[in-house]
Amino acid sequence: MRTPGLSGVMLPAIRDSNTLHQALDLGYRQLLVERGGLLAMVGPLAGAARQGVAVFVNLDAVEGLAGDSAALAFLATDLGFSGVLSVRPSLLRDASRFRLRTIQRIHALDSTGLETGLNSVGQPAPYAIAIAPAVAIPQVMPIIRETTNVPVWGTGFISTSGQAAAVLAAGADVISSAYPELWREFRDAAIGD
Repeated sequence: MRTPGLSGVMLPAIRDSNTLHQALDLGYRQLLVERGGLLAMVGPLAGAARQGVAVFVNLDAVEGLAGDSAALAFLATDLGFSGVLSVRPSLLRDASRFRLRTIQRIHALDSTGLETGLNSVGQPAPYAIAIAPAVAIPQVMPIIRETTNVPVWGTGFISTSGQAAAVLAAGADVISSAYPELWREFRDAAIGD
């Protein structure tokens, strides 16, 4: 069954081996390792990357990674991952040296957090910015667009198709959710197109 208003890119937020396998079984070709221990998932993640799945890693929350050049080299060279997400612009600048796509997370919990995050977007510009919580995007997208035109990802607090549709309608290019039920709805909506 089609879900009205549900279009755009879903980025499953992976937290453990179980959700990793669920996302891959649903046919997703892009994943965000949002939390959890990298060591427990490294084999299947590297295998997925070798199969062409775009794997992004949250450097600020995934266990088993240091925020340094050695970790970035490991992700890019040894594992073949596609990109990294962080609130730290200096770490993202370093990641771009390894040809990793860089996603700068901005916490939009209040106007100060949003303003500070947007002011920290530097050069080179990130591949995208990730606004957390995603449900704030309908309110903050005009402010974001005054500052930057990079793609916007919505991350955090997306648990229903209605929330997802509202965030996408407000201009987000990608949304991320940790809810496999929502991943299924997106997959089924894409199949119906």
